This record gives sequence, structure tokens and C-alpha cells, in this order.
Amino acid sequence: MIPIIFWLLASLSCGFVWLHGETEGRKAVGLFVIATLLTWAAQTVDTEWRQTHWPLMAVDTAYLVAAYVFALRSNRYWPLWITAFQLLTVATHFATILAPGYLPKIYSAIATFWAVPLLLSMVAGVYLDHRAFKRLVPPQ
Repeated sequence: MIPIIFWLLASLSCGFVWLHGETEGRKAVGLFVIATLLTWAAQTVDTEWRQTHWPLMAVDTAYLVAAYVFALRSNRYWPLWITAFQLLTVATHFATILAPGYLPKIYSAIATFWAVPLLLSMVAGVYLDHRAFKRLVPPQ
């Protein structure tokens, strides 16, 4: 049930951001879709979560770097929010290196949890940008 909810949320969020986010939104959706597909592939390599999930950590770290570069080049604030949530995801992987006595269910839950606030921050950021732009430009 949870994967269905995630895919529904991801589809709706990415659709909204794609339609209303202009170039910035389309770039963010593109990065998210690529990262999600690579995450899916990395998760098929190891499904146990009994040790640090190195393939997933590599994907999440690459997405963090891409989100960081995207945020630096953007003139919007919401890409920083994406980067912050992705940093939390990567920190989860590092926590398993520092404290290897974790419960696998907790690791998998926390490592995947931050995708939801990331999606919601994209939607909120694009919505706030769209609303602010409408205030600045009077209707013709």
C-alpha cells in the first residue's frame, strides 16, 4: 500500500511542478525522476537493509550533489529545500556506518522517508513562486 501512495504522491507532485514550475520545475522533476529510477535499480541489488546500502548511498549522494549544483544555479529558494532533505537522506546512510547496530526496518524507513518532504517542498516552492509572480505582474 505504501508504494502505491508514494507513486501517487510522486506523480501528482511532479505533474504539478512540471506544469507550473517553468524551467526550474522541469529541471527539478527531471533530476527527481532520474534519481528515483536509479534508486529503484539500486534497491533491487540489496533488499535486506542489514548493512549500509552502498548502491543506494551512491545514488543518494549523486542526487545530493546534483541538487546542490541545481540550487546554486537557481534564483529560487525551494531548490535549497530539496537539497536539505536530500542531505538528511545521505546523513541516514552515514549514520549506519557510524552506528552499525541499527534495526533494518528503521534504516529503510528513514532512508526513504525524506523523499516525501522533498516532493512536498517542490510543490510548495513552485506554488509560492507562482503566487508571488502573479502578485508582481498585474493581469493584462
